[in-house]
Amino acid sequence: MVFDVCMMRKVKNSKYKVINFSSQDLFLSLNYTKKISFDKFEALKSNFNFLNRKNNDLLKIKLENKFIPNNEIKIEKVLNQTDNKYKVASIDFSQHFKKDIFKGRISILQKKANIIDLIVQLAVKWENRIPKKTLVTFPFLINLYNHKNFLKPGHIFDGKETIKKNTWNFHEYPPSILTDNSSNFAVGLEFFDQFPWQSNYNLGMHEAISKEGFEKYEAEVQLTEELSDVVVMRLYLSSEGRDKVFKHWKENTRNRYDLRKYFKPKQRWIKKNYLQHFTFAYGKEAFEYKNTKFKINKIIKEGKEFGGYDSIIFWHQYPRLGLDKTNQWELYRYLPEDYKSIKKIVDECHVNNIKFFIPFKPWDVRSNESLDKHAQSLEKFIHKTNIDGFFLDTMSALPESFLSIQKKYPSFEFCSEGTPKEQRQIEQLTSSWDQIGDIRRNYKVEVEANMFRFVFPEHPLNLVSRWSVGSDKDSIIKRAAFNGTGLVIWQDVFGCWLPFSKKQKQLIKQLKKILVKFHDLFFGNNSIPLIDTLSNGIICNQFANNNNQRIYSIYNFTSKKINGPLFNIDSDVDIKVQQIYGKLSSIKIQKTKKTKSVCGTIESNEVILIHVKLQ
Repeated sequence: MVFDVCMMRKVKNSKYKVINFSSQDLFLSLNYTKKISFDKFEALKSNFNFLNRKNNDLLKIKLENKFIPNNEIKIEKVLNQTDNKYKVASIDFSQHFKKDIFKGRISILQKKANIIDLIVQLAVKWENRIPKKTLVTFPFLINLYNHKNFLKPGHIFDGKETIKKNTWNFHEYPPSILTDNSSNFAVGLEFFDQFPWQSNYNLGMHEAISKEGFEKYEAEVQLTEELSDVVVMRLYLSSEGRDKVFKHWKENTRNRYDLRKYFKPKQRWIKKNYLQHFTFAYGKEAFEYKNTKFKINKIIKEGKEFGGYDSIIFWHQYPRLGLDKTNQWELYRYLPEDYKSIKKIVDECHVNNIKFFIPFKPWDVRSNESLDKHAQSLEKFIHKTNIDGFFLDTMSALPESFLSIQKKYPSFEFCSEGTPKEQRQIEQLTSSWDQIGDIRRNYKVEVEANMFRFVFPEHPLNLVSRWSVGSDKDSIIKRAAFNGTGLVIWQDVFGCWLPFSKKQKQLIKQLKKILVKFHDLFFGNNSIPLIDTLSNGIICNQFANNNNQRIYSIYNFTSKKINGPLFNIDSDVDIKVQQIYGKLSSIKIQKTKKTKSVCGTIESNEVILIHVKLQ
C-alpha cells in the first residue's frame, strides 16, 4: 500500500494531539492524545458534525471477551501528506496487553475528489505463538449508525421512519447514506466485498450495518504478525444530495468490470428482448394432441395481444425427462418429427422476428459426463436447427465450456434463470431472469427498485413470477413498469393454466411499446433508483442517457390518493412534461425562484411513467 513507502515522522510530545484531514466536502479530525478517536466527522459547507459527544473511539479490541484498555495505546508514527496524486493521513500505534503485542495503522486516503478510504490494519504477536479469540468493535460507527439522518442501503426516508424499497441479489452492495440537515451534503458509507475474506471483514460489516443492526456487531478477526486490512470503509462524497452519491458509487463499481462483451455488435439483439414467452411444448398453448403437431403460429398470433414476443423458450422435457436413461439431448428424438420439428419452429419464429431458445438442465449432467461434452452437443444442435440462444435452467453462471460456442456463433446468446452474482458471471452472462417468488405460491409481489438493473442497465432482466394470479399479476406488471424491464409471459406452468387477463395483456402491450420507443432512456447509464421525492408514500426512479430527456417512474405504495409535488428537477432550462403510462393524472411543472417541481395526482397502488424533455 502507499503508506508503506511514504515518509513518516515520529510523534512529538504535547498535551493535545490531533491529525486533521480535509477534502473539498468533508473534514475529519482524529484525536490521538490518549487513545484514537474522532473529534469531527463534518460537512464543510454546513459545518454539520455527524458525531455526537458520546464515545467516538475509532476501534476497541476485545481479547477473550475482555476489552483492552484504550488508554494503553502507544502512538508510534503519524503521517499527514498531500501531493498532486493523493492525500494521506495515518497513525501507527502499538498496544501491549500482558505478553501479547498488538500493532495497528489507521489510514485515511483520498485518490479521487469524491472518494475517501478509511483503512484499519492490525497485527499481533501472540505469547507462545498461541492465538486468542479477538473481537474488534467500532464505536464511532455506532454513533453514525444511530444518527437521525442515517439511511440503510436500499431504504428511503418516509416521514419519521425509513423503509426498505430496494432489492439486490448480487455481491455489490449500495452504500449507506448520511445527509446533513439541509440534505444538500451526503456521504455514502460502503464496506465493499474484497479478498481475502479470512482477514478482511467488510462483508460482515455490511451485513451488520444494513440488516442485523450495528450496535451489537463484533468482528472476530484472525491476525498474523504482519499488518493486514481488517476493515476498509469507503466514503462517497457529494454536495448535491444522495442521488449523486449513488452515481459516484455506481461509476466506481462499474470501473472494476470488463463489460465489453455487452457491446459486441452481433450480441446487441438481446438488449431488446423485452417479451419472452415460456413455451411448454405439450401444453394447451403449443400442442395439438389430435394431430401431434406444434401450434407455433397460434402462439405467435396470441403473442400480438401482449405486444409481440421477442423470444421463445421451448421447453419439452417435462414431464418425460428422468423416467428412463434418455438424456436431455436424446429426448428431442421423441418429438413428432425429431429435430425437424425444432427446425420448422425456429424458421417460423425467425420469419416473425422472434428469437428461439432451448433449455439446458445441469441436473441432467451424468456423473460420467463433462460440460465439454454438453457444449459439443449444443454446437451440433445449433448447426442442425439454427437456434439463437440457450436458457440455463436453475443456473446463474455461464460454464467455461460454453464460452467457445460464442466464438463460433458470435450472435448466440445465453439467458440464465438466476441473476448472476459474482464479477466473472456478470461479465460473461449477458441476460437473465428477475424471478420473483419462484416455487413459493403464497408470495406477495412487491413493487420496489431492483438495484442490479440500475447498476448494469445493459444486462436485460426479464421479470417473471410463474405462480402469480389475479392482483399479483397486476403487481408484476407494475414492478416491470417501475423498473423499466421486460417480462416473461408464462401461462402454462407445466399443465397448470394461469393466463393473463385481457386488461393485463393491454397493459403489457402498452409497456412494451414505451420500452421500444424510449429504449435509450430506459437502458441509459445515467439512471438512478429511488431519487429524493417531495411527498411521503411514493418512490421514484429516474431513467436517463446522455441527452436532454428523462423518464421518471413513480409508485404510490399507500392506500390513499396522493396529490401534490412529486419530485424536483435540477435544470435551468424550460421543461416539457408528459405522462406516458398509467392512470391519467394532472401532471404539471411548478416553478419557484430556486427549483422546478413536478406535481400531479397518483392513485393508490398505481405506477405512472412521466417523460420529461429539457427544452
